[in-house]
Formats: sequence, C-alpha cells, structure tokens
Amino acid sequence: MMASWLSLVRPEPTPSTAKGPLSPRDLVTPMPSRRVRVSGMDINTIDSGERDGTPVVFLHGLSAWMDFWRLQLAPVAEKRRVLALDLPGYGSSDAPDAPYTPSWFADIVVAWLDSLGVEQVDIVAHSMGGQVALNLAARFPDRVRRLVLSAPAGFEQFVPAAASVMKAYWTRDRAQQSKEPAIRTNFNTAVFARNDSHVELLVEQRVRIGLHPLFYNTSRAVSRSVAGMLDEPVFEQLSQVHAPTLVVFGGRDTLIPNRVFTRSTTRQVADDGIAQLPNAHLCWLDTAGHTAHHDDPTGFNRAMMRFLETP
Repeated sequence: MMASWLSLVRPEPTPSTAKGPLSPRDLVTPMPSRRVRVSGMDINTIDSGERDGTPVVFLHGLSAWMDFWRLQLAPVAEKRRVLALDLPGYGSSDAPDAPYTPSWFADIVVAWLDSLGVEQVDIVAHSMGGQVALNLAARFPDRVRRLVLSAPAGFEQFVPAAASVMKAYWTRDRAQQSKEPAIRTNFNTAVFARNDSHVELLVEQRVRIGLHPLFYNTSRAVSRSVAGMLDEPVFEQLSQVHAPTLVVFGGRDTLIPNRVFTRSTTRQVADDGIAQLPNAHLCWLDTAGHTAHHDDPTGFNRAMMRFLETP
C-alpha cells in the first residue's frame, strides 16, 4: 500500500543550478541558426530559406528568446520563408549598452531585414515583441503586410505614477538576482498556462544562463526594455497601423492587464486596442494564458495560418 502511494508522488525536478552556468550563446534553438552582423551587433538568426509568398518574421517577448516560438516555426516554414531572431539583449544575440526602447528595437529589426535583402514581411509577435511590431508598422508601413499579435504589450495604458513605480521595480538587479524557485513559479503560473517538457527546458535554460557572467548584460536589457515600453506608449499610434492585424489573447492571461494598476480585464484591454486599429479582429482562446501560442498551439496556429494565407 505504501509503495503504491509513493508511486503517485511526482518527484521534485533536479535543480537546474546543479547543471552549472550556461552561456546565452549556447541556448537551444528550434531550427538551425546563425549570427548576422547588424548595426555593429551579432544577431542570432533563423532563416528557413526562400519560399513563395511573403516571409514571416517572429518577434519574442520580454526576457524570452526565439525558442518560445518552437511550436510555430516549423509549421510555418512548410509554406513560407521563416525569419526569427533573438532581439538584441536577449538569447544568443549581443547585448550592448543600448536604449532597448520599442523604437530602437524596431529600427534594428528593419536594419536586420535590410541585411537579409527582405523588403516586406508578415510579423508574428508576442507581448513586448507586439509593441515593437506595432511601433515598426506605424513608422514603416511599407515593410509590413500583416500582423499577428499574441497578447501584445501596448494596448494597456498606465498613468505616470504607475509607470514610475514599475520602472523603479524592474531594476537590473531584480532580473540578475532572481533564483530558481521564483523563476519556476513565474513560468509555471504566469507566463504559461500549460506546463510541459518544453516549458521545463525553458525554465532550466533561464536558470542556467542566470548563472553566467554574460547575463549581467541581459539583466540590463530587461530593465531598460520595461522602461522603454512605458516611456514609448504605442496606444496613440494604433490608428496609424493600417496593416490587417490578428490579435490573439487567452482567457487565462494573468499578466495583461497588470492587476496592481489596471482595474480592467484581459478582454477589455484587447477590445480597447482593437477599437483603435483600423483593420483588426480578435481571436480569443479560452484555455490559453499569456503565451497563447504555446498554451493552445492548435487554436493559435489554425487562426494564424488562415489569416496569413489571406491574399
């Protein structure tokens, strides 16, 4: 009886710290990658190669890297040229002393596309990447054909006092000093609503790169990225984004809106943003959380591919 009961107890995962530091340059990628020189930086890049149709660019969110798109890249690459990057400051890309504002990221993405000889793209973007994509689409409309935004930052608005508190909270030391229990809890309860072996791999890698000296620069990028999103709100620019846009939110998103500062719901934030966009509609995935493309990949991929394949 005792043996039977013990067999039902799930063992605690081996601490990721036991495997030692991991260089950000050794992070797992979902497809083969290479480093491309852009504006004096090496940008880790996935390029699946030429295919018919508009290339599709994938932009990850805050504190993430390209492997967060693992469940999307290969399916899209069967039909389109897939381009993905670790944004500067994240993943295996260089992390210089830079502003890390949405407009700065957008300029780098345009320069990166120029280096690849790509004129116009569809963009699929998550969270912070969504705000970058909206900034890019507003300022460089000829470069973007269609947008797919998974839980985009930029729809939610913050009063100056709230922005000041968040910027003071998200210091470089906060990311630098995060320990495995807190990282694991954040990934398993806030970032993702569906936990699996891929989430466990992401947790392990995040913990291990946090032990590496190069993570000091990533921590700086995280802090400045948060400040940049707050200092460059995009809500008032949404009317300038004329590219057809699919906005995807999950019914279990616990990060948007910010429960401390915003007396609203995820659905209301989504509706407010879509109302400002000239040509947008919502895909609502009931069981998904903030990372909807991971939590409900079947629903997300179906909606994404149907939208991208529209002439």
